[in-house]
Order: sequence, then structure tokens, then C-alpha cells
Amino acid sequence: MNHLMQKTIKIYIGFLVALLISFAACKENERFELGYSDDTPPSAPEFLRYKPTYGGARIYYNKPVDKDLLSIDATYLSSKGKEMWFSVSYFEDYIDVYGFDTEKPYTIQLFAVDRAGNQSEKIPVTVEPLEPAVQQVASTIYCIAGFSSFYINWENGLMQSMNIFLDYSYKNAENQLVENHVIYTSREAEERRFIRDPGLSESTPVNVTVRVEDEFGNTSNTLEIGTLALLGDEKIPKDAWQIPGTNDSTIVNRNGEVVNTGVPMGFFNGLEGRDYMVIDDIISDGTFVNFTHTYGWGRTGNSRDGNMPWNYIIDLGDYYELSRIVTHQRYRHTGATEYSGREDYYRAENVGIYAMWRWDEDTQQWDSITTNKITFPVDLPDRQYRILGRQGDMAYMYPEAPKFTKPTRWFRYEAIAGFNDNYESLNANCLSEITLYGRKAEGY
Repeated sequence: MNHLMQKTIKIYIGFLVALLISFAACKENERFELGYSDDTPPSAPEFLRYKPTYGGARIYYNKPVDKDLLSIDATYLSSKGKEMWFSVSYFEDYIDVYGFDTEKPYTIQLFAVDRAGNQSEKIPVTVEPLEPAVQQVASTIYCIAGFSSFYINWENGLMQSMNIFLDYSYKNAENQLVENHVIYTSREAEERRFIRDPGLSESTPVNVTVRVEDEFGNTSNTLEIGTLALLGDEKIPKDAWQIPGTNDSTIVNRNGEVVNTGVPMGFFNGLEGRDYMVIDDIISDGTFVNFTHTYGWGRTGNSRDGNMPWNYIIDLGDYYELSRIVTHQRYRHTGATEYSGREDYYRAENVGIYAMWRWDEDTQQWDSITTNKITFPVDLPDRQYRILGRQGDMAYMYPEAPKFTKPTRWFRYEAIAGFNDNYESLNANCLSEITLYGRKAEGY
């Protein structure tokens, strides 16, 4: 077979393939043809089985083969007399139904809908759900007293939209009762939110109650968390803080010995960023530049070998026992006004996951404190992100059982990942400020 014949055959085969693809696309597009209309209802789905879930059920079925099938839908009547409606595309072979407020049997109507809006025969399906989702989430709630603050923790296995209503009260310095109310909206499998209030201190017992409500109007009982006794600490002054030079991995022990720790200080003078701006007590508010920028210089300080992780090392100037940290993100470069909203907060090149380390002079090694994932707030008005970002993101050194670290003079902040791509991003280049709390170590 000569070269010309081979080329002709290839062209012919390519033409046939393109023709078949075009034909298949045209057949599929019939499903979404504009103005498509008929009076023939689709066939009903065939119910197979169901799996009970918290406050709901997952219903499995065989979908009908109608060419104009659009979705599989399910409805039920709530205890308040409201029709609840759920829908999934024709690609799915199950549908999740939520919002039940009891564990009693519910009858769900399962049916198909075509492109013209015709509904199939409704197939009644009786299910018995597990306990209501609000009760399940409420059962996982706990609060931990921390340093001049406390946090609330909860689990939401089905990741349904939940509202957490938290009420707390305490007596101020004038012995007057102060009452505050906070609402958190959550769809995460597990969340932890810190409550920071200028009036909270170790001398101020705090009384806490919590209630959970879902998007269907179901609510849990009010949980009496009880009275929390907070811990005390102080902001560590930054006037004596120093940082190593780029790629410097040495520190000085108490006896004056210079030790190479094996972990280099990162590069933070990329573009408009400057290394000292992380410890100057000025946060990035978007009116002028005040943040570091690694410019993609990652694991070492002298080569662009990847964005993350990178390390920022601080000589505290004296020995301290650390209790908590507050970090501030970059807001924007410049040009922010009173009308600016979220900008870069909780996205872009900011750090979402970081680890904390202290230098242990007894073992001559970096001692791991904890790894913190900054909660990404959801469903907030745009400007609310600015309020949260300017407040800063707080974490305890030991969140499960708040306490002070062992004494140290050297602290290391290791940036691991950004917020983007569900915390998978490795291009977090910026940081505005690190603030540490604790107490002066005795005997050092």
C-alpha cells in the first residue's frame, strides 16, 4: 500500500469518526433542545432500596430509559405541613432526602421528570431515618476553655448546612452581666470556632449555651454547656524580636553555642514584600504594603525549588512559654477603601495550613508543637470576610488541652499549604503578621 493510499484511508477514517461524534452529540442535544415540548410523561424509576441517614435517607433506584429524561425527584410532607422537594440529574442512581425531624416512618414520593416538565407516576417509598441531623450534630458539640478565650467544636458527618447558635454571658469589671449571641453557619464535616471577646479573662467565668438549627427549620434542644474557667496569658512584646538572614539555619543556645538546626530561614523579600514586616506589629490593611512575599522561593532560601513549605524563624529575644498565636493574612497590595470587601482574605496567596515548632535546647532539635488549619468561613457577606481577616486567625499551641509550651527562645512558623483548591494549593507566598502570646519563663 503506497503512501498516498495510506493517507487517504486515514483521512476517511477521521471523517467517519467525526461524523459519529457529531451524530451522538446531536442525539444528546435533543434532551436540551430549546422549546422542546410534549405531553408524554416519562416512565417511573424503579425503587431498589434505601439507606437511613441522620434526619433523612439515601434512596437507590433504576432510572428509566426515556431519551428526554431530565431528573429524578423526590418529595415528602414535613410535620409542619410543608412539601419538601429534592432533585438529582438523570446521571445519578440515588437521591438524598433530608430534613426529617423525628425517627418515625416517612413516605417519600419518588418520580421522574422529563425535559418538557412532565412527571412520571409517583412511587411511594417508606423510610425510617436515623435521629434528626440537628440532634446528631448537637450531640457532638463541646467547648474548651482557653487563654482569655474559648472554642466550640462540632461534627457534621453529612455536611448539611447547619446554623450553630451560641449564647455566652459573663460579668464585667463593674460586676454587670454581659450577654452575647453568635451564629455560625457550617457545612464542614468538622469545625472549630474560637470566641474572642475583649471582656474575657482568667478572672471571668463564662456561662455557655448552644442550639443547632438546619435549613429546614428543625432545631435541637438548648444545650447547657456550663461555666468555663478561662486561662491567662500575655502578648509577648516584639521589640526584642530578631529574624535570621535568608537561608540561615543557625541559632544560639543559652551557653552561646552556635548550632545549625538544619532548617533554613526562607526568602521573604520578593516583589514588594519584606521579611521584617511579619514582626512589626502592623497588619496588611490594603492601604499600603505590609507583608512578606516569597515569590515562589520555597524549601530553601537560595533557589526557586517550589513554593511550599517555607519557614519563618523568630528569635524572641528571651525565653518564653508560648500559649497561642494570632496570624494575619495579606489583605491586598494597595488601594483599599472603606468599601473594599473580601479581597485576598481566605484565598489567593495566603497561608491556610501551617505548623509550629520550638527549639529544644535539651534535645538540640526542633520540637513540634502542633499543625493548624485555619477555618475557611462559608456563606458570609463579602465585607464580613474583611472583618474576620482584620481580627486575625487565632490558634492555641495545644488546642485539645490548652497549656503553655516548655520554655524556648526560638520559634518556627512553617507554611504548608494555601486555601485554594480545598487547602491543596502550594502557592501561598504571603504573610502579614505573627503575634505570639505566653508568659516569661522563670529561671532563664
